Amino acid sequence: MRTSAIAIILMLCSGMAIAAEPPRRVVSVNLCSDQLLLMLADPQQVASVSFLSRDPDSSFVAEKAKAYPINHARAEEIIRLKPDLILITPHDNPRLRTTLKQLGYPLHQLSIGNRLDTIHTDIRQLAARLGQVSRGELLIREMQQRLHTGEDKNPQPPGALFLQPRGYTSGTDTLQDEALRLAGWHNLAAQHGVKGYTPVPLEEILRWQPGTLFTSSFSESGDSLAERQLRHPALKRLLAKRPMVEIPFKYWICPGPMLADAVALLRQAREGVDQ
Repeated sequence: MRTSAIAIILMLCSGMAIAAEPPRRVVSVNLCSDQLLLMLADPQQVASVSFLSRDPDSSFVAEKAKAYPINHARAEEIIRLKPDLILITPHDNPRLRTTLKQLGYPLHQLSIGNRLDTIHTDIRQLAARLGQVSRGELLIREMQQRLHTGEDKNPQPPGALFLQPRGYTSGTDTLQDEALRLAGWHNLAAQHGVKGYTPVPLEEILRWQPGTLFTSSFSESGDSLAERQLRHPALKRLLAKRPMVEIPFKYWICPGPMLADAVALLRQAREGVDQ
């Protein structure tokens, strides 16, 4: 009896050890999970990343992603990859998530929050799932060091806001609002009650009198009807002494360690204001 009991315990322990092993074939179906996966995982752990990971206008890991097979977030191609872990986000196709879950594939969902603490949480949780805890903590430490470099404690930060094509601006609960705050700016859109990513009439923007305007173009065309709004005569007069500052769009597609780089760019724009 004692021998049988010991054998059962050993079998259970062996099963637990197997379950705790890091995944060996991880598939990511979203640009945001692609980037964190390639920053945290060992190369041999990555089975596939999304096709967007190779787009240099969107991805911070475009060169690294060329070494891996790509997918288009379709169930049939994911199944053929035989993954032992699939990374998803709240923005992925709900039908895909349901299908993969019903088929028994293990899923790990990132929160994709817009605050620094949620970015840290996503990094830590994914790093733990990949068996890369120390690498995750190193990534967070490096991010924190960059955020603290050049940190400004000015009690009266200058006012600014983001203005995008079609008059969209970034209020509370956006990555741009978090970056502005960390960079020492006062987000006028948030001050005036704007929540999320919302269009605001040009008359309101002019009434708020921002000292600095930021924008982010996805492409270099600059000639769409939506983008022409950014060249309105009234807006040009507002920008006569201080032109609009361009921050590449890829900084805002996904929350992640690249937030520290975006904050550095916003702080550089502060230098001309503070002089």
